[in-house]
Amino acid sequence: MLDILLGLGVVIAFFLIGALSGYFIMNIYFKKRFTTAAEKCRDDDSFEPFIIEMEEVS
Repeated sequence: MLDILLGLGVVIAFFLIGALSGYFIMNIYFKKRFTTAAEKCRDDDSFEPFIIEMEEVS
């Protein structure tokens, strides 16, 4: 019984670690991607680069 609880605890721990690391990696990736689009918008003085970026993501 202890083995089952220990195994279940390990599975839950690895699931949480994977979910949190995936969240942070995707957050960093999209923040960098939209920051680049925002800089292009500032340089071009237009919202078109941001709209193009949103179309690519969706």
